[in-house]
Amino acid sequence: MTEFLVRRAFISAVTLVLISLIVFTGVRMIPGDPARVMAGTDADAAGLEEVREKYGLHDPIPVQYVRWIGLALRGDLGESIRTRQSVAWTVAIKLPITVELACLALLIALALAIPAGVIAAVRRNTAWDVLASAASLCGVSIPNFWLGIMLILLVSVRLGWLPASGFVPLFEDPVANVKRMLMPALVLGTALAAVLMRQTRNAMIEVLSADYIRTARSKGLAGFAVVVRHALRNALIPVVTILGLQMGALMGGAVVTESIFVLPGFGRLIVEAVFTRDYPVVQGVVLITASSYVLINLLVDISYTVLNPRIRIGGGVDGA
Repeated sequence: MTEFLVRRAFISAVTLVLISLIVFTGVRMIPGDPARVMAGTDADAAGLEEVREKYGLHDPIPVQYVRWIGLALRGDLGESIRTRQSVAWTVAIKLPITVELACLALLIALALAIPAGVIAAVRRNTAWDVLASAASLCGVSIPNFWLGIMLILLVSVRLGWLPASGFVPLFEDPVANVKRMLMPALVLGTALAAVLMRQTRNAMIEVLSADYIRTARSKGLAGFAVVVRHALRNALIPVVTILGLQMGALMGGAVVTESIFVLPGFGRLIVEAVFTRDYPVVQGVVLITASSYVLINLLVDISYTVLNPRIRIGGGVDGA
């Protein structure tokens, strides 16, 4: 266990360094002058030179990178060019909104995908299987932005059931918060549910054909107990793997979804930062996102031993 964690920590550190290098250099290839953004369109040459000197924009990119990464390791992600606020403080305000959205989307995806996948596998080649597969194909095929716009037109404009946009903090008014987060979470969770449903179905079909499942049935165990207690737990291992890999797509989808529903979250923050050439914000957001993604995949690996204790954390199966 300790050896595995040390090895994964080293791999994660190397991954984050490479990502930070790519982001740091890539952001500086975006057309436009950040000094002009900071100083304003009416600034003269002397004002631009003062800004470049203050923020070290004259220094070579390697020097700027080393200075930035050194500050980042101490928790200082710099200051936003656009708002003059600390990047860490800005992220601390925006991140909970996206985390809430992602958690709601994940709950919706799991609530739809796991039961549908299990039913499709147990009722293989029946109308239930065809219906679940068709719904999964639609979920994967429909773009988030189109589904979001259609939901706004139908649920908000035509029926008036839910607000079309905006955000209310959860602790300020929980009911208003859920009303405004429900449609974005549904949009974000639909594609994830489609992917997880297909994976659950395929994994369940494979597990249900295993020898130990036939043995459990021959002993007279009820069908529900065989499916839930024996088959589903083992079938969830590849599902959890796909779920970990899909978390990146979930964060990427939040960018579009938050823009459609005007949510002041993490995704919308990075869009605004890119358009305004706000280097510190872009770098900080991507670094935090990458760190979260690496952590999630580490937790996925550890969860294998919870789902199947025979699996050793370092790889392999006991008794194999």
